[in-house]
Amino acid sequence: MDYKEILDFESRKLLGLFNLLKSTENNNSLEKLSRELNINAKTIVRSMKKLNQLFKRYQLADHLTICSRAKKYFYIKRDKDIYLELFLVQFLNDLPEVTFLKAIIEEEDIQAKQLAKHLLISESSMRRRVKKINEWLKKFNIDLKRGTYQLMGEEEQIRALILHFYWFAYQGTDNKFLLFKKEKNQQLTDQLVLFFQMQINDLQKETIFRIVQITIWRYQKGKKILIKEEWKQYIENSSIFFKFVKVIRKEVIDLDWDFEELAYLYLIIQASFLPYFGSSMQAYIIEEHYLKKTTCFLNTLIVTNKFRRVFWDKKFSHSKTSVVAFLGFHLYYELISGFLFEKNQSVKSLQTKYPNFMRKLDEGLFELIKKHEIYQRIPNDALWYRYFMILSSLISPVYNEKRLFVCLMTDLPLEKETELGQRITDFFSNTFNLVVIYARTSHSIAYADIVLTTVFYQALNHKYNKHVLIIEPDFSETVFFQIEKLLKKVSN
Repeated sequence: MDYKEILDFESRKLLGLFNLLKSTENNNSLEKLSRELNINAKTIVRSMKKLNQLFKRYQLADHLTICSRAKKYFYIKRDKDIYLELFLVQFLNDLPEVTFLKAIIEEEDIQAKQLAKHLLISESSMRRRVKKINEWLKKFNIDLKRGTYQLMGEEEQIRALILHFYWFAYQGTDNKFLLFKKEKNQQLTDQLVLFFQMQINDLQKETIFRIVQITIWRYQKGKKILIKEEWKQYIENSSIFFKFVKVIRKEVIDLDWDFEELAYLYLIIQASFLPYFGSSMQAYIIEEHYLKKTTCFLNTLIVTNKFRRVFWDKKFSHSKTSVVAFLGFHLYYELISGFLFEKNQSVKSLQTKYPNFMRKLDEGLFELIKKHEIYQRIPNDALWYRYFMILSSLISPVYNEKRLFVCLMTDLPLEKETELGQRITDFFSNTFNLVVIYARTSHSIAYADIVLTTVFYQALNHKYNKHVLIIEPDFSETVFFQIEKLLKKVSN
């Protein structure tokens, strides 16, 4: 979900600048910031002053400040990264659009006139914002009911909105939203992790906990899930599902859910966390999908066959890991539509780093979207990113990029030179299509792109027109970043 669509220009500008400046890289020049944000340099300077003022307003000035390096490159200096998130939560919750969304999601009594007064904006400005938000929500098949601003639409879509909004507005920090019945929520969360034999970290467990909280909260407010016909293929005569129902009803105290609510929880957890299930549980689920010929299994076959044809010059075999990744992703978009499967979508950077691989991926996706309706419901960025992640685990994303040769000409012992060559190969394995060669014949140097040497060998510059880099005999880690700069130069 791109919340920037509903924000005004000033808020988008400050949020965009903050996100660029909080990068750990300290190489954000005014020119780069201006280019990234499409804003002139003078406006950037004024916006940085506003951010520093906001740090003071939120009593974070002792922990956050915008600094410059070499009077040219700007970044946010911070005591700890948690202060960045604390600022972001306070900044977002001061925005009229976020305040309004928060109110309708938490089902507060809302009147545009009173809300406008509270936010110190005009009633007409508030109504324009509400109209903009309503148009944005329609992309996710959700509407605002006139007068009451109640969320209208399929319940699974509304629950997905609430979960996404939670991570956007609260960033995982403590808040008063959904604090009721925490003990039962935690008990059910623990049972889900235990039943599916999940191996997950605390952040993933927090997401499951929030899914459980939202499910219980909406159910108790009378907002129930209606099972769609296409969902029945996953739960009818499913031995795993009926075992799930039996265990949950036995182990979780006072859980009065109906069959459809348990079916929703079973499916949404499977869609979101199938790759983290225990190995034996994954095997049972794959077998059930195969025997029942479920839609997500058939979609996995379609995708697999398509990309085997696209990547015909590089054969690949699916593992259980890649199969469950495809199954979970396809199931997710049968349950809900429009909401991103993963929070981080860096498609633009992937296209820059792996242009040939991404062109092939684009070729396959274009045909899938054209021929199959389900792929038209999935956000393009989600398709690109998820398929890249799965396919790049089966095929090196650099296999058909330009091949680069790094030649070692050193006076190191043979075993040490070989060790260095292996370290270079491993370090750049998924970044460049790189081959390390050794200068034991003049022929090998002739086709090298870069020559690494431990000694300044004067004849090297005269004899060969190559990029030459002097490296440390103790294999300093900094050499990799020096090599990377040269590789970027010769790869263009």
